[in-house]
Order: sequence, then C-alpha cells, then structure tokens
Amino acid sequence: MSAYLTERILYRPDGSMPHMGVKEGDVAPYVLISGSPGRVLVMKDKLQDARAFGSDRGAVVYTGTYKGVPVTVASTGMGGPSLAIAVEELAVTGGKVFIRTGSCASIQENIPVGDLIVATASVRDEGTSDYYAPKAYPSVADVSVIQALCQAMDNSHTPYHLGLIRSSDSFYEGERKAEIIDTWRPRNVLAFEMEASALFTIANVRGFRSGCIIYTGSSLALGLSPIRGESVEARDRGVARMIAAALDAVVLLAQKDGLVS
Repeated sequence: MSAYLTERILYRPDGSMPHMGVKEGDVAPYVLISGSPGRVLVMKDKLQDARAFGSDRGAVVYTGTYKGVPVTVASTGMGGPSLAIAVEELAVTGGKVFIRTGSCASIQENIPVGDLIVATASVRDEGTSDYYAPKAYPSVADVSVIQALCQAMDNSHTPYHLGLIRSSDSFYEGERKAEIIDTWRPRNVLAFEMEASALFTIANVRGFRSGCIIYTGSSLALGLSPIRGESVEARDRGVARMIAAALDAVVLLAQKDGLVS
C-alpha cells in the first residue's frame, strides 16, 4: 500500500498555490481580507501600483502599496472553511498580519446600520477552528492589531465599538432566530458574522497576527437592513470608513514594526 498524501501545503509545478493562485513573494506582509471580491476591488483602488495575482476559483488578490507600505488585499469567500484555505495559502506566500474587513449583523440596539466594530475576540460557534484547537482555546485578536485599528479611527475622529462578536457557520439558521439573538445579546456580544473566530484561532496557532474591523450591514435588534433599501447611505459610509481605518492601521503597524518611518 502506498503512503498517504499528508503534506499540508501542495504547490503546483509553477510554484503557485492551488486555490489562491499566488506564489511566494506575491503577498505582502500586511494583508486585508474580505469575503466580498467586490470590496477587494474597492480596496485595490486605494493602493498604488496594484498588481493582480491569483484569480483561481474566483479568488481576487492584489498587491500594491499604501503610503509606502506593501499591502495585499484578497477575497476569502464566505465562512470559516473558505477563509482557512485563503489565509493558510496567503501566509505561506508572504502574509504576516491579517485584518478582516467585512460585514456583520449587530444584535445591540446602540449599534445601528453603518456603525463600525473592532472585535477583541469572537465566540467560536463555527466548526473550522475546531480542526486547529479544542473549544477551550480562546479566539482572540492580536493586541497590536486592535490598538492600530482603534488608533486609526481615533486619529480620524471615527466612532466605533470595541468588544466581543460571534462567528457561526450559518447565515440564516445560525443568526436570524430570536432564540439565538436572545442567547448572545445579554452576554454583551455585539454582532454576528461568519469568519473572525476561524481567523483568530488559525492566526494564534500558526503564529501570525490578526484582527477584525467590520461594518454593521444589518441590525437584528432594530430590524433594519439595506437589503430592503433601508439605511443604505449609512451602510455605504460605514464601508468607506472601515476601509480607510484598515489601511491606516496597516501604516501604524508598519511604523511600529520599524518598516517605515
């Protein structure tokens, strides 16, 4: 009987990753990731000299500079499994710091559509992170990334919320049920989304840094959603502020890391 194929990372003959399509050297140390390819294209337009990489399986990857700092922006798809594949391959090819920029559904009445949240940690109510660590292992963001995101928004006088969020594997059954909202709302969880706890767990296990800034795409507590045409301008302002804060945080991190003056 032949040996099993158990190599963690496989390279194509040309040296590229099988899912993200990137090679070593294509990815900058600072990586902004988003579930939405469209949002990645918006972030790409903020970079100087952005070059396209990847494009396999619908992945969108660009590397350029922002205020002199090398930055990669990449799509991860929705949910923990897709994010885990993307982050593993982006890390192998150069990524050291990962910041999730995405959407969430807030469950607190003081967080309307368009507001920003910086996650300190995320409830591991998804299954991907279980392959990396037992449930007792905490899913926490890196302190330096949290500080940089908060400082970036303080510098621009952008309001935000700081605290716990929850990640699940189900957009419908895992979020839009009264009993689920009632479980987590009194425990001071701010919002629901689908990727942060996998990102935080993988980052800590693998030894790189990660953080998460998200805009409120809908308010489960207030019953409002731009999907129905409600609070669309507030959502759009939130997206723009989130992207600006994430990019400025990268510059602050690079300065602290001694990569730029």
